Parts: sequence; structure tokens; C-alpha cells
Amino acid sequence: MVHSRLQPAFEALMQRAPSALFQKARALYLCKYPLDGRDCNSALRLFVAEETIDEQIVSGGSEGERLVTLSIKPLELALVHWQQSAPANDEDVNNYFQQTWGMEAPPCTPQAEPWFRQGGHQSRFNAPEGLLWLRSSPMPEGLDGA
Repeated sequence: MVHSRLQPAFEALMQRAPSALFQKARALYLCKYPLDGRDCNSALRLFVAEETIDEQIVSGGSEGERLVTLSIKPLELALVHWQQSAPANDEDVNNYFQQTWGMEAPPCTPQAEPWFRQGGHQSRFNAPEGLLWLRSSPMPEGLDGA
């Protein structure tokens, strides 16, 4: 189930994130910027911890037209208690998910290592089903090696 507040936040993050072609820059970006937005100052922040990227060339249309389709799906999200070494208390976590994302707090697994560059305690959980960023564009002739 796609959550009405989480999907637009994920799309906004993906719009700004470096291309999947630049793996190091993309990984750094996703560690630095939360789904909460660039100007977030909340004690709790939500990050994309793991994602899957799928690129396909789809034939169809008239005159051999082809489309390149890119889909990005988060597999795991990290809830980070910003600049704190301990996890947030259950009440704060529940309030954060309810007020920020309009959803129940998912079961989270605390991690031994802090978030990127000592960003704070992190707990991870599986991303909600249906959260997806999908883009298609026409593929210019001769770019696929055919």
C-alpha cells in the first residue's frame, strides 16, 4: 500500500538525486538527504537505506520506437534519531510516523552502527509495498548498440 505522504516525498527525493549511473554520488546523496526534505530539523528523520534500480528497453509503438524505462524501488528505510546515540522512545517514534507520514510505526530493527558520518542511531524497516519511482523516455536510434 502506497502511503499518500510518503510517495510524494520519495518522488521529490528521486527527482533531485544523482543518476543511478553515478553510484558513489547517489549513495552519498541518499545518506545525506532524508525523505523529510532538505530543510528538515526534526529529531527523527527517514532515509532510503537500500534501493533496487531496474532499467529496461521496451519496444513498441510505430516505426520501431523504443522506450527506456527506469524504476527505482526502496527496499529498506532507515529511521534515524538525529545526532543521538540511542534510539528514540516508542512514543516519539509513533508520533513521528503518525504526524509526519500519516501511518502506523512499522516494526524497526535497531542497527549497531550509527547512520552515515555519526548522523545518529538508526533503525531499519522494509519499505512499504508500492513505493516506486518510474520514468520512461524515448530512446534515440543507435544508442543501444543495435
